[in-house]
Amino acid sequence: MLVRALNAEKTQRARAELESIATALESYRREHGSYVEAKNEMALIDRLNPRYLNEIIRVDPWHKPYEYEGSRDSFVLRSAGPDEKTNTEDDIVRTNGSR
Repeated sequence: MLVRALNAEKTQRARAELESIATALESYRREHGSYVEAKNEMALIDRLNPRYLNEIIRVDPWHKPYEYEGSRDSFVLRSAGPDEKTNTEDDIVRTNGSR
């Protein structure tokens, strides 16, 4: 039960961090006309910090790197979630247009 409660808190934190990154991406898009084109989260954060994103967010609450894939018109941000495996039911995903 404790692990479940801890994972619920971590999930909320991951959603909040992904939302912060998504907000920064939208600000970037408004200024540049497109999203950051990158295949990984490290390149993304390097482009967004410090102008669009005040803090450096590289790893999720489970200490795994956030994933990012972005093109001019869309992006996907992902945390693998509590099981630490991508593309599973507990992944936490934020895309352009999703909230």
